[in-house]
Amino acid sequence: MAFHAPEDIATVLNIKPSTLRKYSLLLEQSGYTFKKNAQGHRWYSDTDLMALRKFITLKDSSGMTLEDSADAVFLWSKTQSVARQATLSTATQDDTERHEATVNELTIEERLLRLIQHQQQTIDQMAQSIQKQEEQSGQILEEVKMLKGSLQPLDAPSSDQPKIESVESSSQQPESEPETVTPKKDTRGLWARIWNK
Repeated sequence: MAFHAPEDIATVLNIKPSTLRKYSLLLEQSGYTFKKNAQGHRWYSDTDLMALRKFITLKDSSGMTLEDSADAVFLWSKTQSVARQATLSTATQDDTERHEATVNELTIEERLLRLIQHQQQTIDQMAQSIQKQEEQSGQILEEVKMLKGSLQPLDAPSSDQPKIESVESSSQQPESEPETVTPKKDTRGLWARIWNK
């Protein structure tokens, strides 16, 4: 089995070495193991390369979180190793090996079940959110209809309109000019005017 340097794997996957370290750490936290040299540096096998490709595909295409993708890849790798062990095993397997395989299968099933439950919860939350948005949209639509019904068209006379028209018509009547009063010329004499006779 050939092992590759991290730089080579990063180039093949078209990602940065720091991103490769991040993905590898997430996979290790999920239970996946990489081979390491004496200095503790990771070396990647062809199987590891396949696992990393699967991880990138899951995170990009299925909308899963990085942690969920790492869990799914770990489960996939375990099923691959269990399948390989089953084909390589012989009829002389002892009871302890069978027990370990059963335990591995149970943990894989438990993790798959947990992953499915997590996805179901996410779907339920999204459905509730959509339902709330639909309810809010319905309420807004009802309010708009109510407001629309309370508004009257400009052409339709309202109950206040005759009053307004009568006020306008009275203000529009031309005002007649006041008649100028010209005083009559008093022809009486001075003493008659003084004594007002």
